[in-house]
Parts: sequence; structure tokens; C-alpha cells
Amino acid sequence: MGGLRLHSALWHTVSMLGLSIISVFGSACCDEKALPHAFERLQSESASERNKALHILGRCGGRAERAVPRIAQLMYDKNVGVASSAAYALRRIDTPSARAALKTAEEARARRTTTSAR
Repeated sequence: MGGLRLHSALWHTVSMLGLSIISVFGSACCDEKALPHAFERLQSESASERNKALHILGRCGGRAERAVPRIAQLMYDKNVGVASSAAYALRRIDTPSARAALKTAEEARARRTTTSAR
């Protein structure tokens, strides 16, 4: 997918609100019955639906591991709220593949910042 870019606003939002988001949603537990539907909603045309799915999957932690590749793609979503929620979900899933996806996105952001500063 050419032209994908991580929104700089995402990183600002994550750094400013990251702890608040986790504290607000962190107390909710995973609804195992909601997982299959949440996986499907990641493909929705609706940003609101994708956002809701990301919060559900984030609350499920490692049980949402199979969604990590799609969630990693959503970190580049044109909707900044969805992109921010994708980063949140990956932090909450906190498996090796989720951490790798976050690291890859951060490295890509750093490369773009370095390139644009030249």
C-alpha cells in the first residue's frame, strides 16, 4: 500500500493521552464472546466501528494476538482516532509481535522525521 504514513498527530495524542486512555479503559475486562465480532469490525468502512473494535481488542490483551497484523495496518489509518486507538490496542495486547509492530512504526516515524529535517 503506497503512500501509507503514520500521522504525526497520532504520536502527539499517544504521548499526551496514553496514560489517561489506559486508565479509563484498563479496568474493563475482555468479553471473549465479542472477540470474533471485533476481528470482523476491524475491516469496517466506518471509522467508529474500527475504533470500537480496537478498544475491545485492547482490553483482551494477548487473547487478541491474531489481530496484530491488521491492527498494525490501522496505525496508518487516515482517521487519526483510529490510528491512535490502534497504537493503544497494540500496547495493551503487549505480545512480542505487538511490540515489534509498535517498534517498526516508531522507526518509520523517526526515519521520516530525519528525512524531513534535511
